[in-house]
Amino acid sequence: MTDILFPPFLTIALTGTPGTGKTEVSKKLESEGYRILHITEFIKEYSIPSERDDERDCDVVDMDALEEAVFEYQQKIRKEFNQTYYSNNLTLGDVHKSPEFLPVLIVESHLAHYLCDLSVVLRTHPNTLKDRLGSRGYSDRKVMENVMAESIDVVLCDCFDYCRRVYEINTTEMSLDETASCLKELIHALYDDELKTYENLMSKMNAFAEDIAAQQALAAGLPISDVLCAYSDTDDGAVIYEGNDEVGDYDEEKHPILIKYVPGKNDWSELVD
Repeated sequence: MTDILFPPFLTIALTGTPGTGKTEVSKKLESEGYRILHITEFIKEYSIPSERDDERDCDVVDMDALEEAVFEYQQKIRKEFNQTYYSNNLTLGDVHKSPEFLPVLIVESHLAHYLCDLSVVLRTHPNTLKDRLGSRGYSDRKVMENVMAESIDVVLCDCFDYCRRVYEINTTEMSLDETASCLKELIHALYDDELKTYENLMSKMNAFAEDIAAQQALAAGLPISDVLCAYSDTDDGAVIYEGNDEVGDYDEEKHPILIKYVPGKNDWSELVD
């Protein structure tokens, strides 16, 4: 149970239309010690089956095989982290001190949102994206296909079907350092949210363990979700930190799970002092 539940380990998709800056910013974070899984490299290293689509000038990967391989990799990384956590006698107060101590894996790819239930979508204005892709030597057809996809929110809409929460960052006017700073702030805020959810669940489980009547209700066939909901009037998660500058500000617009992240002024030093 300890290995499964504690400390909570979070997997976050870093996704977006090709050209929005996923690879560049993820490699910057990786150089600072954050755990990054680059799906393009992962597919080659683990020989995930794929076929070439010459008409669209892209590879089509076996998503079932990829999902299974990524899950096994995530479990491996989680086990390695737990060993580090316990061998160094870390506490939850240590998780923000260093990327090495933060129980988070970032999955980077325009396919990442199919593999995770939390997604951060990088966005870029179509005109800017067109220039970026053109400078890469993409064919006119491939450039326009991706520009159109960004214009009509293809990746974002896919995220709604596969993820429980979706965040987007507009990188059009941001430098690499600014994008990286914004992304790091969001990652740390999301992990704090995960801890609050975990602590809430543990408090319910502890209360349940002390309540003989509740255990009898469960034995009688009442669903565990119905039993546990009696122990708290608060939501289990989705702490959005609205109006809290210490973890950044969120503006929720148009869709209940779409949150446009606006970076705050916190540098995280307050959390480790």
